[in-house]
Amino acid sequence: MKRFAVLLALLCAGGLLASFALADNGGGNGKGHKTTSTGATSTNGKGKSAKKCRTISLKGTAGTTTFTVTVTKANKAARDLKTATVMFSGKVNVNGTLCTEGTAGATATAGTLQLRNLHVGKPTG
Repeated sequence: MKRFAVLLALLCAGGLLASFALADNGGGNGKGHKTTSTGATSTNGKGKSAKKCRTISLKGTAGTTTFTVTVTKANKAARDLKTATVMFSGKVNVNGTLCTEGTAGATATAGTLQLRNLHVGKPTG
């Protein structure tokens, strides 16, 4: 019985130590002053940044739009394609990240939109 109690105590102590060893800082969301750098943008941990980025969601209508995709991977039916021209029009949902410079009075039109997701609705007509 004493061996069981010693083994149980060792397992509990090992589990406690492992939980501290595997824990991280929560992505810098604590109260510490951590300096991070992303590309050409630098922050000081207090949220002050030269670039302000926000997640946006847009819904609207797109006119006839065409773009070309260089194919790097395809399914069996399209394995011979090297490039593909995509054309669409109609209702669209756009999700992305809009980054603007940190100047006072910056508007949404002064930023750069990085596309995360594009959903095109069924064509009308």
